[in-house]
Amino acid sequence: MPGPLDSAGLQAWLSARIAPARALGLEVEAAEPVIIAAPLAPNLNDKGTGFAGSLFSVAALAGWAHVMRWCASRSLDTEVMLQASKAQFLAPARGRFRATALESSHALQEKLARMLARSGRGRIEVAVTVSCEQTTVMTLAAVYAVILAPRSPP
Repeated sequence: MPGPLDSAGLQAWLSARIAPARALGLEVEAAEPVIIAAPLAPNLNDKGTGFAGSLFSVAALAGWAHVMRWCASRSLDTEVMLQASKAQFLAPARGRFRATALESSHALQEKLARMLARSGRGRIEVAVTVSCEQTTVMTLAAVYAVILAPRSPP
């Protein structure tokens, strides 16, 4: 992920490169931890609450940005993709909602670093919570695959 890793840099990158981020009206509120918010209006379902697919998308992007920031902080040129996930929808989102990617444990980070050093690929688990006002409306347990980009010959 080129450019700064602050919230403005993440916002610019997501807006320029991820078309659904623009459609969902995403706003990066913080970079550490990664917090991505979305307004309700462009994400409504037929019941007048947040569409589950929108909540999932915001959560998946928060987790993905978290892993991308981790890789960039270690000067790793990588491809990161969502490999597996389990979402639990706990309550309706009746207003602006926020996805917060929780810091992965030191042990998981070290395991990913070892896998990348050994084989150039690895995976890491990331937990994301989505809240609306003071209520947790969704949780996401996600596994992101990470692959080192091939090095160009000198």
